[in-house]
Amino acid sequence: MNSLCTMMATAFPVPSGEDSKDDTNSNRPQPTSPNQTENLIKSIFLEISEVRNKMCGNDDSCKNSKEALTENNLNLPKMVEKDGCFQSGFNQETCLKKITTGLLEFQIYLDYLQNKFEENAKAMQMRTKALVQVLKQKVKNPDEITTPEPTTNSSLLAKLQSQSEWLQTTTIHLILRSLEDFLQFTQRSVRIM
Repeated sequence: MNSLCTMMATAFPVPSGEDSKDDTNSNRPQPTSPNQTENLIKSIFLEISEVRNKMCGNDDSCKNSKEALTENNLNLPKMVEKDGCFQSGFNQETCLKKITTGLLEFQIYLDYLQNKFEENAKAMQMRTKALVQVLKQKVKNPDEITTPEPTTNSSLLAKLQSQSEWLQTTTIHLILRSLEDFLQFTQRSVRIM
């Protein structure tokens, strides 16, 4: 799996924002092609799966447990009808803004995962940031994308890290399931675009 992770990391570098002056690169596919975007999302799914495997081993009931979802006071990003990402009422611009904002909000939770799953969390974070950059290129007015406040993020991180071991494990399950759900909506929306 590590060789796959390495391959995916090199296949999806975070865009640097620098323009290449070399004309030989003009024939390369753009980083925003639907296939590359979907592959990037799939690579994040692989990391989520690997973290679940590390947490649960061969215990399928642990991997698929929805018990943790019943009592949840986390404010994890999720899609709702007004976000414009559902097939009925689809609005590409609204949806893109919600997806990029949501992925930015997940960054603090991925920071939290680094305490226990450093390599996987860093890979998810890198790929999520790359996905944000790819999707921002499609937004007409990227300045309208909401970025979480650093002070709010640091206080949330401190709160999460001070939890008991059991709550930390439950929180990790919640984060992984919420990120997975969010990415499934993202993947469906990218296919419509």
